[in-house]
This record gives sequence, C-alpha cells and structure tokens, in this order.
Amino acid sequence: MRCRIAACCEALDDGNEWSFYLVNDSAFALDLAVLYEIQYEWGDIGNSKAADVRVTNLAPGAHALVLRDDGSGAELRMDLLLRASACGRETELRFEFPKLYLKRNLEVVSGLGKPGYEVVAEQTLPITK
Repeated sequence: MRCRIAACCEALDDGNEWSFYLVNDSAFALDLAVLYEIQYEWGDIGNSKAADVRVTNLAPGAHALVLRDDGSGAELRMDLLLRASACGRETELRFEFPKLYLKRNLEVVSGLGKPGYEVVAEQTLPITK
C-alpha cells in the first residue's frame, strides 16, 4: 500500500488551522483506512490521544480529510497512526510530521492541488492476510 498524508494550512470556518489529507497512491482502492491514534512529542515529553476516523473505498489517486488541528499540534512533532486494508490484506502505517509551524513556502501537493507538507507512510506492521 502506498499512501501519503498531506498537512495543509487552511481556514475552513471551524476555528482550526491545519487539515490532514490521506492520499491513496496505490493502484487499488483502500477498502478501509482508520486513523486510530495521534502522538505528540515536544523534547522528551510525549503524549497521545485516541482517534477513530474511518475512510472507506478510497479510490486510487483519491484523497480524504482525516484530521483538523487547531494549530497547537503544528508546534510539536506529530505521528499519525493508521490501519489500512485493501485486497484482503491489512497493515499499520505511521506518518511522522516535524514541527509544521517551521515549514514555509509549502509546495502544491500532487493529487490534492493545495499547498502542504506531505509525508509518505512508514509501514509499522507487515501486511497480513
């Protein structure tokens, strides 16, 4: 499974600053993708919070909004943890973001058409049948 998450700084009239979009770069649809945890780290201090954002039938090349952040997360290193399944197989993916507030002159994200900072998934568990 090839996936990216793009963090885009955008106002959507909800009081938040950052949108995180899952982009499916695979040649097949993702049957299910679940953002289940968000981890934050600042120096030696870390914490996490549970999430339960589900995306179904994400076509090849398609994207879906999986998280809105108020900007406080942009000052920390963030990891987004997802479980994804496709074609009868399942895997866990980790997307590691640096301190986003330091990123300037963001380039347009391919397949999304918005400026952002994109991260390619690191597979944390092997694909299972």
